[in-house]
Amino acid sequence: QVDFTLPERFDLTYVGQDGERHRPVMVHRAIMGSLERFIGILIENYAGALPTWLAPEQARVLTVTEVGDAAALAVRDQLRAQGVRVTADTRNEKLGFKVREAQLAKVPYILVVGEKEAQEGGANVRLRSGENLGLKSVADIAALVRADAEEPFKQGGMRYSFA
Repeated sequence: QVDFTLPERFDLTYVGQDGERHRPVMVHRAIMGSLERFIGILIENYAGALPTWLAPEQARVLTVTEVGDAAALAVRDQLRAQGVRVTADTRNEKLGFKVREAQLAKVPYILVVGEKEAQEGGANVRLRSGENLGLKSVADIAALVRADAEEPFKQGGMRYSFA
């Protein structure tokens, strides 16, 4: 942004190569400030529940007991390999507590892995809204997250791939 007003208001001058006094032109740069304001507006607009394409954590894998830890980590790794931003919560806490934390963090997809899910090779999918989609395979979960993340770009005619 070029500013001609402030140098005049502050009566700023410099001596040029010709030995005369000249009025400078101020150039304002607010690259990071603009980005921070934009992110602030997005967070306020979505009340922290960012759309899937923008959410830093698109999915969180939760374990019921430590029996499902290995399976949960495998689900996490498979989803990461397919381009999903996912974390795993294998802490020794009650499932309800972990689900509540994920909902408060506004994670779009909450994936629960217990003994049954470990045997099936998938996870029980729950949306941030509380809706339960049931048991799904890792491939189905990845496709669901990718489709959700790409939806806004399809509506505007833009075609981007997040694979």
